[in-house]
Amino acid sequence: MKFDISNMNNIKNKIIKKKIYYLNKFLLKQNEKVAYGYKNLKTGDMFSFNLDICFYSASTIKFLVCLYIYEMAEKDKSLLDTKLFLVSEDFKNGSGVLKNTPDKTSYTVRELVYYTLKESDNTAYIKLVNFVTKEKLIDYGLNIGAKHTLEGKDLFGIINVSDMLIYLNHLYNYFNNNTVLSEELKNYMLNPSYKIIKDKNIDNNLFVRKYGSFGIAFHEVGIVYDKIPYILIVLTQKNELKGKEKYINKVAKKIRKIHKLL
Repeated sequence: MKFDISNMNNIKNKIIKKKIYYLNKFLLKQNEKVAYGYKNLKTGDMFSFNLDICFYSASTIKFLVCLYIYEMAEKDKSLLDTKLFLVSEDFKNGSGVLKNTPDKTSYTVRELVYYTLKESDNTAYIKLVNFVTKEKLIDYGLNIGAKHTLEGKDLFGIINVSDMLIYLNHLYNYFNNNTVLSEELKNYMLNPSYKIIKDKNIDNNLFVRKYGSFGIAFHEVGIVYDKIPYILIVLTQKNELKGKEKYINKVAKKIRKIHKLL
């Protein structure tokens, strides 16, 4: 376990530094693996806990393939209208609604992106990754500065706060292009069917988010659109099922209070 505070040299407010210290101390009390990351998207100020500790990514990684596809679609919009047929070997158990789709049903790439983000659909996600290829996604991650993109035996891989900060910063920059497609992708991520962090704990601001849940891995990451937007990442690997959602909300609320002081 370690504390990480970077790009905070210009902050001389002792109250803020003290609150970060106590937040990290709160995480240090956990026997299980936990981490968080914060980045102020106006000033660049960052603080975190267990920045480089890796977790199973679960569904948090799903937005990356969608971002990759939408960036490609900016050059060729017809890509999103490409039809892909779901066949028996495509259907994946777990989260989502497409696993009960009749064999050989077709969906456009745009529809599969929607289901991947809105419903966290495993079938849609795996179909998209196989469509663009795992190798291209790994190269994409490396090119934007991440170290562990899809690293592992499956198509979800591992994640840490450091790489997730890079992915979300890249997503934020894409949204700032203010294109029709970037707005479309943003809207898909604003109101997913399942959320972990309660809106009241981010003062009811818009939250572009992606959760992940598999086994003991339980995370939520995203961009909070306050007047000064910020990246919020909470990763947990807690053995006790009860209380995980409450724990993530408590961390998010504490980070929110620090952000307001900044």
